[in-house]
Amino acid sequence: TGITYGRETAVHRSLNLRKTEFTNLQPCRVLCVTWNVNGQMPTEDLDTLLSVDDRPADVICVGYQELDLSAETLILNDTSKELMWMAKMKDGLPRGVDYKQLKHIRLVGILLVVYVRETLLPRISDVYVGYVSTGIMGMLGNKGGVSVKFNIDMTTVAIVNSHLAAHQEMVERRNQDYRDIFTKMRFNNDETNTLKNCDIVVVGWDLNYRVPTTSYCRGNQEFS
Repeated sequence: TGITYGRETAVHRSLNLRKTEFTNLQPCRVLCVTWNVNGQMPTEDLDTLLSVDDRPADVICVGYQELDLSAETLILNDTSKELMWMAKMKDGLPRGVDYKQLKHIRLVGILLVVYVRETLLPRISDVYVGYVSTGIMGMLGNKGGVSVKFNIDMTTVAIVNSHLAAHQEMVERRNQDYRDIFTKMRFNNDETNTLKNCDIVVVGWDLNYRVPTTSYCRGNQEFS
C-alpha cells in the first residue's frame, strides 16, 4: 500500500509540474450572497444586491436563512415564501445577461439558489444537491446546511449554505455543526458523492460566530 501511494504521489507531482502543457485555464466570476431574512416577506428589489459592479458574475449563488419561522414549516418543510423570494431573485438578476437557474434546494428555512449565464450551461455537468440537518436534537432542519454541487469543465465546485447554532456560548456546537455538515453531506443520497470529491468548496453564510461584547483595552482606549 505504501509503495502504491508513493507511486501515485510521484505521478501527481510530475503531472502538476507539466500541467500547463495539457490544461487551459478559463476565468469564472462567482458571486455569493447571503441574507438572513428573519421570516419576512420580500418587499424590496434585489437588483442592487445581485448586481454589485459593472461586470456581472458568471455564476450567482444566493443563500437565505430563516426563510420561514413557522412551526408548520419546521414540521412539514413546506412554505409559500420560497416562490415569492425566488420570483424576487429572478427579477433582480443583472440586466443585459441571460441567466438560467441551475438548481435550488431548501431545508426548512435554509434556501440556496444557483444561477448561471446561459452561455456557460454547455460547460456545466453533473449537477447534484444535498442537505444535512443539525437543528433540534441534531435532526430538525431549522439549522444545518444545503449544497449544490456541479462541474464547470473539469473543475468540481460545491456551494454550501449553512446556518449554524446561535448564541454567544454555543461556539463548540457551531464547530460541531460545521463538522457534521462537511462530513455527512451526501449528494443525491450517494454515499460516495461527498464534499471531499470537490476541487472547490465554498462554505459560509449565517455561521453565527460572534465577537465578544465584553469590554477590553487597547493602549489607552477602552472598547465595549
